[in-house]
Amino acid sequence: MSKIYKWLAAILGGLLLLFLALVLFVRFYLTGELIAAWIEPPMEHYLHRNVTLADARVGFRGFRVDGLEIQQQGSSAPLLKGEKLELRWKFKELLAGKIVIHTLVFTKPEITLVRHADGKLNIADLLPQNAGSNTEGHSSKYSKEERAGVPLLISLLSMENGYLTFVDRSQKPEAKLEIRNLKSRINDFSATAPIPFQIEGQIVGTGDGSLALKGKYNPVGKILDGDLSLKEVDLVRISPVIARGHSDIIQSGLLTLETSLSAEGFDHYIAKGSLNLVNLKVKSDEKLSETLQVEADFQLDALRSKETLKVNSLNMVLNGQSADIQGTLTQWQKEPLFDFTLSSPEIKLDELLALLPKAPPEPESTEVPTDQSAPAEDSSSTPKVEEKASSEVISAPLLTKTEEKSVEQLNAVENTPQSATSDGKGGEKSGEAVVLANEPASEGGAGDSKVNIPLGLDARGAVHVDWFHYNKFVASNVECQVNFQDGKLRVQPLSASLYGGTLGGNVSTETKSVGPPFHSILYTENILLDEIVGAIWPETGGHWSGNVNMFFKGSGSGSDLGALQSRIDLNINEVEFSGHPLFTKLAELFQAENLQQLRFSQVTARVLTKDGVANIKRLHLVGPIVQAEGTGTAGLLDSKLDLHLLLQIRAQYVGKIAPLREIVTKISDKHGFVQLPLTVRGTFDQPAYGLDQSWLEKIAKKVSAKPVEKPKKKKLPKQQPLNEQKQKQLQKDLEKLVQ
Repeated sequence: MSKIYKWLAAILGGLLLLFLALVLFVRFYLTGELIAAWIEPPMEHYLHRNVTLADARVGFRGFRVDGLEIQQQGSSAPLLKGEKLELRWKFKELLAGKIVIHTLVFTKPEITLVRHADGKLNIADLLPQNAGSNTEGHSSKYSKEERAGVPLLISLLSMENGYLTFVDRSQKPEAKLEIRNLKSRINDFSATAPIPFQIEGQIVGTGDGSLALKGKYNPVGKILDGDLSLKEVDLVRISPVIARGHSDIIQSGLLTLETSLSAEGFDHYIAKGSLNLVNLKVKSDEKLSETLQVEADFQLDALRSKETLKVNSLNMVLNGQSADIQGTLTQWQKEPLFDFTLSSPEIKLDELLALLPKAPPEPESTEVPTDQSAPAEDSSSTPKVEEKASSEVISAPLLTKTEEKSVEQLNAVENTPQSATSDGKGGEKSGEAVVLANEPASEGGAGDSKVNIPLGLDARGAVHVDWFHYNKFVASNVECQVNFQDGKLRVQPLSASLYGGTLGGNVSTETKSVGPPFHSILYTENILLDEIVGAIWPETGGHWSGNVNMFFKGSGSGSDLGALQSRIDLNINEVEFSGHPLFTKLAELFQAENLQQLRFSQVTARVLTKDGVANIKRLHLVGPIVQAEGTGTAGLLDSKLDLHLLLQIRAQYVGKIAPLREIVTKISDKHGFVQLPLTVRGTFDQPAYGLDQSWLEKIAKKVSAKPVEKPKKKKLPKQQPLNEQKQKQLQKDLEKLVQ
């Protein structure tokens, strides 16, 4: 037994001496300088950067390095600066006499990524597509062929409490993004199996924005699969990185994003997920938008080499209004073009426009295009009423069109005599709408004030909206083709169901100018009059009914009525008016209550607008009691009226007017109508009617000066003498009468 104890003591003593010798060897031989000499060469070789170690120590589990710094020559900030770095070896390899590092653990590293003015990153040579392609310029003392130092076969790369700074110097001013409390874990840097990774951190900014990325990377096929999560990230901090060159567009907003990512060869990207934008405010032309709330589910497919992004699905909700978008974005780096389709159950345009940055006051309106000025025959400033007495009223024919009419057919309608242009030539060139859509704004008009467009993106596509609202205006089943190119927006063709009828035509606008200015050609068929009056003039009282057919061609600037220049051909069938001051005042003039409600089989008119005034041409009303022809003006801004009507009214109503009571039968025509020149002034809601006094005096003198014809006495026919037989018979009759 004593021998056994002796052997055990000897073994333990030997092991103790060996341990002491190893400790002394590590303590005195494996100095920090020697360890640094082992570590620095391979790190400089693989990283192509200068590597500096402040202190290094060795233990049974591995090395510990303090004060690590990795910096590229000529750079002002180090790529990596760490408080502590632990390099752990494989114990089996250590027993075999080899030192193989398999684990790197960074504590409080500070990483600085820089995009230089030429657009290149300071780690471009370390990225997978470029790694090993260019190692010139680094200060390592070892060439690429040398394999000096300790081999790095990393199976775990861990980071704790890191700080990442990204600086983009390609922008003016330069953009900066910071991520703190950065944690990462990358397992098994194998060349044959997928590499799991996990990254977490907090993005510096308003609130506690967080970043989380988890997934796998397969180096064989260069395939990346992962899940990205961003929660309440301050968009002001990340927008300069995302929207390069437009760093001041987003002024506030928090982003929450959940998405699954897949990348193949760092060229083909697939993403599916959802996002939420809260309290978003966008800046444009020194103006801020209203607060925006955006929710979206998306499926995206991008091919970087072909600059193609497919939006397989984008279900977006903006401040409560939803839309489903699909399309393809191409050439995003050169001339981006988005081909899309958009469908929405409901769009409230006035609410969306209220969210946009408010435009400054608009300048004075532009000159009237030659095709919208007054016709030659109507060019006099003060319309004159013809003194032609006639019971027949000439009415313009109905403008009938189908929903399939193109712009050329619409222009062909204008070439008819009743749609003669203002130059008196009676027609326009086909396709003028296209010319108008591409015309620059006139000098001194709204086009002089330019706005910086945030993104130079052109778009074209089809839009379908079930219900469209603009203030009181409501349309359904809206279909249109949209083309946005170089700041010019065209909506053509446009069709919709509107108040029991149809709406068609096209609209173009210039988005690079304040206003914005627009050109449009629109037509309507069989729209209910009461519905359209309620939409355009919701404060107007009374009853209005009839079927409206209208052709409209005009241009303007935003909602500025003073800048509106247009021509309207109007035809209303089966009309009934009542209850409005226009008719109650007319009834008071003729002292006839039943004139408060008027019926017309047809009402037609042509209206030219300019400088906030509607110039009414060729107004015709055909009815059983009242008929009229007239011209005049109506103010779009102040509602002032100046109308001159040649009224034809039943004689029984004229008899109640004192000056005409005695002569009504003498001035009525064979159909029982009396023709009166009538003026309407005041405003639309407070009209003032009046008879032309000079006409009254003239017609009174004309009737009184006409001589009165005395009735002629009837001449009795000459009596022929009686023959002898009649004389005898007369004698007998007289004798019987005497008896």
